Amino acid sequence: MMKSTVFSAVAVSIGYTLLGWDFTTVLEANIHMKKEFGLNNGPSIDGIILAVSVFGSIAITVFSGSLLDWLGRRAALIYSSLLLISGGLLMVWSPNIYILLLARLIVGSGSGLVFTCVPIYISETSPPNMRGSLGTMPQFMFFVGIVFSYCLIFWMTLIPSPNWRIMIGAIFAPSLVYFALLVFYLPESPRWLVSDGKISEARISLQWLRGKDDVSGEIALIADGMNMITETAVGGHAVGAVRSQSFFGTSTNQMSRHSTFYWHLSDPLVDLLGSIHESMSELGAGRNSYFPVFNSFNIVEQERTSEQRGNDSLQQSREAYSAEEGNNGDNLQASLLSQVASAETNDINTSFTSEGSSSYLRRHGTSTSGLAQDLISSLHDHDIEEDDEEIHIAALSSQPALGSGLHPFRQQIVRLSETADIKPKWRVLLQPGVRHALCYGMLIQALQQSAGISGLLRYTPQILEQVGVISLFSDIGLDSHSASILISVLNASLMLPCITVAMILMDVCGRRVLLLVSIPFLTLSVGAISLSNIVKMGSLPHEILFQLSLTICFCSYVIGLGPIPNILCSEMFPTRARATCASFCSLAFWFGRLLSIYCFPVMLSTIGLSGACAIYAFVCCLVLVFVYLRVPETKGLPLELIAEIFKFSRQECL
Repeated sequence: MMKSTVFSAVAVSIGYTLLGWDFTTVLEANIHMKKEFGLNNGPSIDGIILAVSVFGSIAITVFSGSLLDWLGRRAALIYSSLLLISGGLLMVWSPNIYILLLARLIVGSGSGLVFTCVPIYISETSPPNMRGSLGTMPQFMFFVGIVFSYCLIFWMTLIPSPNWRIMIGAIFAPSLVYFALLVFYLPESPRWLVSDGKISEARISLQWLRGKDDVSGEIALIADGMNMITETAVGGHAVGAVRSQSFFGTSTNQMSRHSTFYWHLSDPLVDLLGSIHESMSELGAGRNSYFPVFNSFNIVEQERTSEQRGNDSLQQSREAYSAEEGNNGDNLQASLLSQVASAETNDINTSFTSEGSSSYLRRHGTSTSGLAQDLISSLHDHDIEEDDEEIHIAALSSQPALGSGLHPFRQQIVRLSETADIKPKWRVLLQPGVRHALCYGMLIQALQQSAGISGLLRYTPQILEQVGVISLFSDIGLDSHSASILISVLNASLMLPCITVAMILMDVCGRRVLLLVSIPFLTLSVGAISLSNIVKMGSLPHEILFQLSLTICFCSYVIGLGPIPNILCSEMFPTRARATCASFCSLAFWFGRLLSIYCFPVMLSTIGLSGACAIYAFVCCLVLVFVYLRVPETKGLPLELIAEIFKFSRQECL
């Protein structure tokens, strides 16, 4: 039943295949274009040529948040594909260096939109129990693009006069396929449609993505999340809970931990979400007992629920559609209220969904020593006794006093339809929870690029030639450059099964665990690369140690630090602020990429590979400390609940 969701994630991730293609081919094309255009050789020239596309990405990313909220996720992706097509055609032509730089700028702009929008789209269309796996799909497709581009480069190195324009300009062909998929098959994000007041379109989109007709419970949860940015009060009993109570219980070992240096440096949110996931595991199967709203996202439950509701759900949906087609004003409220009434009457997730994530947390606070017990004991504590028929009649009559007798969640949905045209305000970024998540998102993206793995990936063929690993393949009759490309193809191909493992584990082990396990291997392998160039040893042992360390480095990167920052940055923010916040995180990424692109060739020519890798190993240690102290676990939780927990955890600490 989730085939459409998986298809949409794969289709939209093709954009990252184009990014991987461009990431690899431009460096090889530099070698030939410098000869044709008479450019001076040197690391600075290499860095500047590569940085042009990054300037385009930075320029478009500044406005990408507003574009995504104004045009929508799907439309922004369509425009990005058009930019990639036009840039690719210009690169195929490029009679001089100025046209080439303009084409690189256009391709960079398209890449910037793709980089920001694809993770947002996948996070907003995926159910919680699949969001991590599908969120890793862009990283998988990125390395698929790298493998294809290396294969093309390898084939061209066997030609006496390779055409560098085809290397970088061939990106326009897969961009055409990407454009066609976006236009004809990809639905708009239902969360963006709800935030824009297009509830009936959001329902249709969600029905297609989930493969079922009844999506009332999920629509209600999304609608409640739209109210997240409004000012709310926190229950008085929750204030000060972070300072006075344990997140993990009251055992001696756990309490003593809070008096350590760790407790003063770590973010309480890390332990808060950790305790939530621990409680979910202890309750067995986790999802049903702790947050019953998960049932509406489970594949088996969807099938069972669809069979139970059958024709009643279909009839109600048709009535709602008829009402909406007749009037976009008053009947929009009627549609919303009828859907919530349906969710309350029929869905086993009634108590949580009807009350909403924000109202639930406001009533209970986020005091986590008894959070699991409070949630479980009160999940069935809020049955609402209004008659569905009376609600529907009142909604159709559009009486001004409608909200007076309704549950607060229904009033929130009515207010949502009245204020849907209000776009995100910059003041939202100053709210405690959003500001907190934004700082973490920008920092982890900057640290990812500062770790230098993207530089190692981009310059792999040149590094292999410099180190002499190509001698391992001297017997197959290839020159040094072709052999380095072939080894790069093998390295990139080895990463695909590693990313597949990450996709499987992302929603099982979680983002935080994968980071904490993979970053130490990444640090040790980068350090081993540095040591292999310092410690004197035989030629063959040195080449084997270097190649083994490089492979472990890349594989550990694609399991953790490669895909997870993008996943986290697409999960931590409320829907109305998600695009704006994600654009800021993307800016941090591109500035870090710009610094890495320009500095890495300079470091190779000054302090050498060993010095550069020593610096990168130190940065990886900093990333590990940051993840351990500050990065929370977000697996399996609805987006609205994640944003709400960030919000209330910050309000309690104020």
